[in-house]
Amino acid sequence: MNKVFNPNKMSAKLFIDYARTQLLDEDQLQNANDKDVRLKRFLLLYDLYIKARSYAIMNKVTFCCAVIFGILVLLWPSITIVSKDFGWEKEFLKSAVVQTTITGLAALTFAVYSHYKKRQLFTENLMRFALFSKDSIPDLAEKIIHELLRIDAGFSFSQTIFKKTKAGGEEMQN
Repeated sequence: MNKVFNPNKMSAKLFIDYARTQLLDEDQLQNANDKDVRLKRFLLLYDLYIKARSYAIMNKVTFCCAVIFGILVLLWPSITIVSKDFGWEKEFLKSAVVQTTITGLAALTFAVYSHYKKRQLFTENLMRFALFSKDSIPDLAEKIIHELLRIDAGFSFSQTIFKKTKAGGEEMQN
């Protein structure tokens, strides 16, 4: 049990380790029906764990990139001046296009990090719900699927394409 409670892991890993000890314990899997319910609950949790882990990997990569690009945004003007002192005068170091690109990449990587961090948080909250809920497996699965559809929706521009107004005119709606 001490392996479960370790502060050096993300919440999703904590929940899957705890679920493994609680749901897959052979002493508690005496009844065949109970065993089926426990295995299905663990399957739901493990599916959520895979998703949360994927989001966590994306978060780590984009966070590191955001920090690197953020530091470059701050240092780039100094790099152009200091490089002259070393006799390394390259035109691209003074280019406003390069500095703008680095600033844009810093903003983009931070936005991607923020986007996937929210998804990781939502998925970990679903794991909490799935682990501690008293709902039946079909009800639990339905709720989880509904929430995953919302989480994975991403960017959608087709919400309003052609919609009739009360005045009789047409607006864009899907």
